Amino acid sequence: MADVNASDDSGQASEDDDTEREHSYDANSVVLINVTLIACIYVAYLVKRHRFYTLPESAAAMLTGTVIGGVARLVSPKSDSLWILSFNPEVFFFILLPPIIFEAGYTLRRKHFFANIGPIVTYAFVGTITSTFIVAGLVYSLGTAKLTTSVDASNPMEALLFGALISAVDPVATLSIMGSPELQCDPLLYSLVFGESVLNDAVAIVLFKTFRK
Repeated sequence: MADVNASDDSGQASEDDDTEREHSYDANSVVLINVTLIACIYVAYLVKRHRFYTLPESAAAMLTGTVIGGVARLVSPKSDSLWILSFNPEVFFFILLPPIIFEAGYTLRRKHFFANIGPIVTYAFVGTITSTFIVAGLVYSLGTAKLTTSVDASNPMEALLFGALISAVDPVATLSIMGSPELQCDPLLYSLVFGESVLNDAVAIVLFKTFRK
């Protein structure tokens, strides 16, 4: 009877430890996210205020996130609380990407967009599909040639998934520079790059989901 009670007590203690550890991981993740967001906003503000055009706001945010992620990895390299730093395609496609597409559509210059709809659709559809299969073919060739062990050489679907994912390009930094009043970029060039970047995401999502299924 004493052994049973001791076993129950140890099991309860183990569950309490796991619960406390999960709460600690969640707290660390929330702190890490808030620190990253605040740092990105502050760095973007400094770039815009001092008109540091050689480093766009998006590039400054990427560098800030890289530095914070690297420091977090060095401080706790084996901590499970850093799961938030891992890439999740579902989070990217359903949480991060929709606000970007919505903002792009909301600020769309309809006159320039529909006046160049033919070249934009050609770049978005034909260009994205071509890029996907070229990248996938190169990655799959590396796997079959045994130049890398990270690619499944027996199934090309993994290479196609990577090709579709890497083809979803968002030229945020390019558009922010081209849209600055000081540059006075050609409206036609801006419309082509902007329109292709909007439709490119949709094509890449469809390709990714199709290959995954």
